[in-house]
Amino acid sequence: MHDHDDATATGERWFDYAAVHPHTSMEIGGVAVVAGPAPSTVELHSLIDLIRAAHPPLRDRARARGANVGGPTEPADHLEEIALPVQGGDVALHAAIERVCAQPLTDVTWGMTLLHGHRDNEFALLLRAHHGLLDGMSLMGITLAAAREPGLPRRRTPPVPSPSWTTARVRALVRAVTGLALPAHAISLGPARVQAPTGPPRRLWVHTPLPRMKAIARAGGTSLNDVYLAALAGALRPWLPDRATGTVRAMVPLNTRRSHTSTALGNFHRGVPVALPCHLPTATERLAATHLATANIRTGRRDPDADVLFETLPTRWHGRALARALDPRRTTMVATHVPGPARPLELLGHSIRALLPLMFLPAGHHLSVCLGEYAGTAYLAVVADPGLPNADELPALWLAELDALEVVLTHPRRPSNAGARSA
Repeated sequence: MHDHDDATATGERWFDYAAVHPHTSMEIGGVAVVAGPAPSTVELHSLIDLIRAAHPPLRDRARARGANVGGPTEPADHLEEIALPVQGGDVALHAAIERVCAQPLTDVTWGMTLLHGHRDNEFALLLRAHHGLLDGMSLMGITLAAAREPGLPRRRTPPVPSPSWTTARVRALVRAVTGLALPAHAISLGPARVQAPTGPPRRLWVHTPLPRMKAIARAGGTSLNDVYLAALAGALRPWLPDRATGTVRAMVPLNTRRSHTSTALGNFHRGVPVALPCHLPTATERLAATHLATANIRTGRRDPDADVLFETLPTRWHGRALARALDPRRTTMVATHVPGPARPLELLGHSIRALLPLMFLPAGHHLSVCLGEYAGTAYLAVVADPGLPNADELPALWLAELDALEVVLTHPRRPSNAGARSA
């Protein structure tokens, strides 16, 4: 890696985690669905050069654990092209995305795939990268770079002096160590005694107007993230085991960028556990409980000692600590949220119609979700192990939860069966 900064330290955890779990893909990314004819190879090579110029580590080959980078790459090393069945539509496009993501990158840590032919005058660019190299916000920065938008991220982050040890910092370290040491009983959403993975993950998407979710949040006195997680809690109810003991525990990535790293590329996230109130009977109760459960996220954004555990541990132990935090017995799932540009973008002179998020599935997990935003639309991306029964129903159930919240909170005079719909 190029810079020994906050992003490098966080990224190393994910490279170590991937080394411990070699059969688990740690790739995140997105798919830009673009109106227009498929670009030429020359245009795509220029686009790749533009992206690599935004972040020097993107020029490097993949490296073995503990080794230095394997030398520079060429634009062709990052590019793949796939012609889809003619007029195959979204079915062909989504099937191709699953096939591409089922084959992890090997010689490079990020790649671009051109998908075309599924619809007249439309193509898709699939961009994916190892999570140790970039986080969701950085991927959005790369997208802005590709679209030649202003406000590109800085390449480096200035060094920050090590914080001094205070009583608050010691207490934060004790809490962090205790949190990893104590037993946790996260509920598994998969069938009893069926360990994931059982095959290549399924990928599903659904979208809804972003102003709609914001209106629900305003009416409920909560955040948009609370609405997203509360709807997820309700949607997961059909997968709860009978007589379940424990908690549906979501690991929610928290952006740790500060003023000096606010526009930097890399990985600046740490996981914050949030208990999802799936057991509560109505959508509004779940939203209120979620708002209380996410208080640690709001506090963590202002806590200078929030990442004290990883700042204290030797680097060689970071991967093991991350693996323990993401152990399926401690964490049910990962649920992330990536804000995006409020207005439509253009890529190679053509309008981007949609940005579909791509999420990874941690080792042993049955489910992972991501909420992405683009041009007034919220996109829910679901990644599910094939062993999770009826996973195809989850996006529709999530939308039904939003319906229930909308009826009760933004149209309070209407008669509602929200509790029944969200059960």
